[in-house]
Amino acid sequence: MASCTRRRALALGGALAGAAALLPGCSSDPGAGRRAGTRPARPPRPGRLYADTATGLAVADLATGTVRATYPGAVPEARWGRLYQLADGRLRTWEAGSGRLAGDVAAAGEQIKAVSAGLVVTGPPPGPRDGTTLTLTGEGRPRTLRLDGNIEPEAFSPDGTTMYVLDLLPPNAPDRYRVRAYDLARRRMGPLQTRDKRAVPAGQEEEMRGRGRQAVLDPGQDVLYTLYTHQDSHLHTRDLAAGEDLSPGAHAFVHVLHLGRRWAYCLDLPAPFGLGPAAAHTLALGLAGLYVFDASSGRVVMASTQDLTISRSALLGRAGSPGQAGAGQARADGQAGQGEEAGQAGEAFAVSGGGQLYLAEGRRLLVCDDRTLALRAIWDLPGPARGLAFLGGELLAGAGEQVLRLDPATGARLGALILPGLRTLRHAEGATG
Repeated sequence: MASCTRRRALALGGALAGAAALLPGCSSDPGAGRRAGTRPARPPRPGRLYADTATGLAVADLATGTVRATYPGAVPEARWGRLYQLADGRLRTWEAGSGRLAGDVAAAGEQIKAVSAGLVVTGPPPGPRDGTTLTLTGEGRPRTLRLDGNIEPEAFSPDGTTMYVLDLLPPNAPDRYRVRAYDLARRRMGPLQTRDKRAVPAGQEEEMRGRGRQAVLDPGQDVLYTLYTHQDSHLHTRDLAAGEDLSPGAHAFVHVLHLGRRWAYCLDLPAPFGLGPAAAHTLALGLAGLYVFDASSGRVVMASTQDLTISRSALLGRAGSPGQAGAGQARADGQAGQGEEAGQAGEAFAVSGGGQLYLAEGRRLLVCDDRTLALRAIWDLPGPARGLAFLGGELLAGAGEQVLRLDPATGARLGALILPGLRTLRHAEGATG
């Protein structure tokens, strides 16, 4: 099975990939052309940019373009208030905004497994084992947790009382896993609840076989959305309860986990999602809903975060196809069209902001209406896509080893930051000082 846990999935896409986008921006110009123009550079607003680079997690000053600090192997907490580093048996906590060292304590374990604003759990790297020893660091003295099975911590509840984990099965040769909850006070492992707050009956916990591609957190609702692809012979809890597969042909889904209420739900995605490369899939959270995009087929869907159903679908043109602005045909029934084929695609990225949805893959950037999914424009990037963010009425687009500042309505280039070794633009935020 894939060793990509939800923590690593978060590292791919950024825990707040959607939350940073919920800022006002410019209205779109449906007549925008394919190639973005250039405007005289204007001074950027004060802020910080976080990006994975060849040397570690870099923090760059948006106003000056300088890299203020680089943290090899650092893991951010979901709201980007703190960064955690584990090296040489020491766990260091950094204030993300100021760069101040806020903590430096001894910690066992080889990897940071899961973090929150106040808790960090460290442990062994993924691998076969029938028991797992973890170290929990936070308020008070570090605690040692010895758990049966092959356990990979993933996240914490907002109040810090529950640790969500992946329980890998069978533990010495895992090929599937289930999401469970560990009560830190009672030291007891148990199943999650269903969405209607019912306990999952024994033997009906769903076991997943897919790959966790990316995750985004809704910080206001404490809901974590994780995109899984390549689900082989997978049955959800509702399928097990019904005694039949209620969604045959689904090869990908979004796992919805409410961190505060301990319930989970799986939102199935229609084919061709999950048939193409995992890296060609991405998701983003916006004011209008949750978006999932598959660059290899060109299919994008929007789902309601209230009833967790797909409300709209559009075909935008698969990777490698020329595409034309306005050519995307949106459908309100959430169903895929006929004749779709998976193309060769690179890593895909998405962000929502200013009434638009931005999708990047390879050297192209697609601009869609965030409610109808109608394709408004296609812009060229000067290098392979390396991530997207929306901040202060500007679109930030990683391309090659630079981060472009773009006018969100026209795609005109407003400026750029050079980041040698750029791998992924993770997050951007404003700053008051």
